[in-house]
Amino acid sequence: MLKNLLCVVLAIVLLSSTLVGAQSVMSADVVVVGGGGSGLVAALSAAEAGAKVVVLEKMAYLGGATMMSGGVMPAAGTRYQEELGIEDSVEAFARDIFRPGHYSQRRDLVYTVANNAKDVLEWLEGLGVKWTLVTGHLRIGQTTFRNHEAEGKGQGIINVLVENVKKNENITVLLDTPGVGLITDTDGVVRGVAARTKDGEDLTIIADSTILCTSGFAANAEMVAKYIPSIIGAYPMFAPGATGDGIIWGVKLGAAVANMGAYQAYAPFSRELKQNLDLYALYRGGILVNKNGDRFTNEYLGYSELGTHIVNQPDHIAYMIIDAENAKNTPALAGWEAAGIVKKADTPEELAEQLGIPPAKLRAVFDDYVEGIKQGEDRFNRTKLPKEWKPPFYAVEATGDLRHTQGGLVTDTDARVLKTDGEIIPGLYAAGGVTEGFTSAGGPAYMSGTGLLQAFVFGRIAGQSAALRK
Repeated sequence: MLKNLLCVVLAIVLLSSTLVGAQSVMSADVVVVGGGGSGLVAALSAAEAGAKVVVLEKMAYLGGATMMSGGVMPAAGTRYQEELGIEDSVEAFARDIFRPGHYSQRRDLVYTVANNAKDVLEWLEGLGVKWTLVTGHLRIGQTTFRNHEAEGKGQGIINVLVENVKKNENITVLLDTPGVGLITDTDGVVRGVAARTKDGEDLTIIADSTILCTSGFAANAEMVAKYIPSIIGAYPMFAPGATGDGIIWGVKLGAAVANMGAYQAYAPFSRELKQNLDLYALYRGGILVNKNGDRFTNEYLGYSELGTHIVNQPDHIAYMIIDAENAKNTPALAGWEAAGIVKKADTPEELAEQLGIPPAKLRAVFDDYVEGIKQGEDRFNRTKLPKEWKPPFYAVEATGDLRHTQGGLVTDTDARVLKTDGEIIPGLYAAGGVTEGFTSAGGPAYMSGTGLLQAFVFGRIAGQSAALRK
């Protein structure tokens, strides 16, 4: 613990230009800013290493982006794979991560997550998370089944983490208490966080180590417009607290940032139902047509890339169309029909009339698609085609949403924040969405589950590093 706190000369880096004098001071070995998945994992990890931890959360609840996720995390060589006779390796896992990004990612980050994924998955299991290996259909970019889904999805993971945090005497959680800036001494060492309580009082937390787990910037419209304009108009499915705070603070201290154009989108998504539509309905042969009646993409792409394509169509929407055989294998269709969001017709002309698009254009799209099925060659280079395309046809409006950003502060493999010259910022660590992602720039390179993977692996590393003051 820091000695002679009153003798420390403090320089406060603030989001705003002024700070009313602090009314109270707390001290801790480690302060974690952000109570989402990465922050809670970091807190538990630091406490395991013997640290006294304070967690600041700006919202009235814990959970962040993890709470809103599908609760999926990939890992190689797990017992769940072994039980099903699935052979996998860290090297194969790393190759699958590299491939969508054309091997442009940092090797040290990729191998850190690939090497630690199994251990972190088992550690979370020890805390109470119940995993199931996802089989049946490979996610785009993966060469074997390695996605593990938590019981209760993201909310289930958060429930387990919160339960463990509550019973840990070394962790104090302050809700409705946003951080407003980092505290440094005259040598540039980060000494804690300036915060504001839910009562509007100023709070200073002095700590040996500070971990930023403030998520990305999906909820900051100005930053989205600057760094990822291609996703403007996406349906908001991000954590409301993801306003880029930690990135802004770090940059003010000279921190480097990278991959600021990276993000995770999702499609198909229903604005009416405010929930995911069946992605596999597209993979089974469904097509996407915009409001002008144009087919515009290969539908057999990853959900993040599909999200970007749809968001860039007129009014940010498309119509997902499936045929009779596909409909038989789409259990969710009954619910969509009950909700009144489905259009059904026996001909493309009738369907077009219901959708308000030119009948001749939809007829041309159907004829072209059928010819491609016969020839085994699709206009959009789709490699998975249905055997046939027969009525009745069903259409549902779909859009793309934005889940989280994947760019941010550059860290080393000990989760220490780095300056633009490669030197560390002493006392400052980061994990999760506030940091540089490892899936390369843009949305297309995002691989299913890697957001949680990064949050949990580096959250655990950050907690250990901060507690040991590496």
